[in-house]
Amino acid sequence: MNKFLDEGNLQFDFSAFQSVKRFDDNKINAYGMKAVDFIAEDNDYLYFIETKDFQHPKATPERRNEDYEILNEAVKNKKSVFTIEMGVKIKDSLLRRYSEGEVFTKKVIYLLVINHDKLGEFERGLLMTKVNNHIPKGLNDNRFPAFTSIEFDLVNIEQLKNYKIFCTTKSGG
Repeated sequence: MNKFLDEGNLQFDFSAFQSVKRFDDNKINAYGMKAVDFIAEDNDYLYFIETKDFQHPKATPERRNEDYEILNEAVKNKKSVFTIEMGVKIKDSLLRRYSEGEVFTKKVIYLLVINHDKLGEFERGLLMTKVNNHIPKGLNDNRFPAFTSIEFDLVNIEQLKNYKIFCTTKSGG
């Protein structure tokens, strides 16, 4: 099983995990559902990972400014398309896994990786709170204990190593 997966100009090393797979394939979109980029699993956790690389080296300065405005708008406003979409991605991904027979015996962790150097710690904190408000939690059904408290973290590329995930920029791009 390949434990090195690419997303845009980033390469992720999931060597510490029992399993990992790309999850945002085309058949999900054909049914109108959103999906996170990757799902990885270790002994204790099931990770849902979404990556937003706003520093892709091929992006024009105009595109980078546009991307920053999207994030800035999400931080400032009560509701934004970005924060809602990030919540929908985990919800739809959970539903798909459930429909595929997942029992969810492990704790679920949702990692949103935002690679953007203009976004400071204060803004990241506000954005984390706003996205967190759109994550489905508190399903008080003892058949699905993993859903009662989905852990969420908004991280940058460097912080991924706290979760045993390593990320590098691919050369030449």
